[in-house]
Amino acid sequence: MKKLFTLFILIWGFIYLSAQNTYYPQAFFDKKLARDMLGFGNSTIEGVASTKQKNNWGIKPLLGEKHYAPKGTVVMLFPVTPYFEEFYNMRKKYENKKTTVYMSEEAFKYRVEALTDDHGRFKFEKLKPGKYYLETIVNFTATASYQQQTGTSDAYNGYGAYLYSTPIYSTFFYGYSAANRESKFVEIKQDGELKEIKL
Repeated sequence: MKKLFTLFILIWGFIYLSAQNTYYPQAFFDKKLARDMLGFGNSTIEGVASTKQKNNWGIKPLLGEKHYAPKGTVVMLFPVTPYFEEFYNMRKKYENKKTTVYMSEEAFKYRVEALTDDHGRFKFEKLKPGKYYLETIVNFTATASYQQQTGTSDAYNGYGAYLYSTPIYSTFFYGYSAANRESKFVEIKQDGELKEIKL
């Protein structure tokens, strides 16, 4: 029985992995361009990383509660090269539960990272003018609810004869952990510029 269970797990794992599609950009990655774009300048990008709990349709409501990035959350900054543009467009077009788009290991190295503080704030300094892409994963604890029938209310006529029953529902709340990807394109047009953003 144990061997049969192990075989089932292996087969299921193989089917799951086979169903996953992985894509990479085909554009040439110009590491000299990426290195030059990440050279030293006098500009700064600073901001706050936060997210909102998605509703049942996977949409973040405008008036939903904000969850700020916990202290130590990594915010990544990438130079927007032609290679990165293809990667981003592919991810936007193809990525879903069964498809993942990755950039090459070499391209992924050309980034700068910052850590958030207790209030979700981060800062990138000494940047050159140019176009950048910022991304982070915000982990948070959310609250959801569900309704469950907990009884019935019976109705009777004036003679005491049973007529009908109405279900009684109670609402129960529970907490769960979640994570959302938050990102933004930012362009610095002049050296020495300070950009304040909400990620």
